Amino acid sequence: PFRESDSDISYLRFRRTLYRVICRLVELGYTDFVSGVAMGFDTWVAEDVLRLRAERRDVHLECAIPFPNQADRWRERDKFRRDRILAAADSVVTLSPEYTKTAFFIRNRYMVDEADAIVCCYDGKTGGTAYTIDYAKKRGKVIIQINPTDMVVTIVSGKEKITEDRSDLKKS
Repeated sequence: PFRESDSDISYLRFRRTLYRVICRLVELGYTDFVSGVAMGFDTWVAEDVLRLRAERRDVHLECAIPFPNQADRWRERDKFRRDRILAAADSVVTLSPEYTKTAFFIRNRYMVDEADAIVCCYDGKTGGTAYTIDYAKKRGKVIIQINPTDMVVTIVSGKEKITEDRSDLKKS
């Protein structure tokens, strides 16, 4: 519902919410993060984790690449941004030697399997994010869902909603 722009208030609000969620996770003891380094949300997570790591050396970023040529068709500025993230990451894993129809699903399952908690941008629509959330539920993971439309943060465990709380995220 927004575009990545410093003039888009919804985008800026979303980025603040995402950063607060990541900071709160670190406060709770989560210090190892995995990003799929796709354009958009994955890139934002990686950048926020690296920003936080500049203040806290106990924070780590792993990048999970679905296949080596993932960014070949991206615009140069997006490739440059991705390359900066990969260079700054604590580790990078490539999950398939080449593109296949299942490369992104393999990457997403890897990230879920490696995680204790999942942070996602999800608006309830079907697609890759819905598939990954369903997989995370089946694996019994805690899922922290940020709705990009209204910025509501929902925490889900398994198939049961635990809480819906924005109280510690409302402060600007």
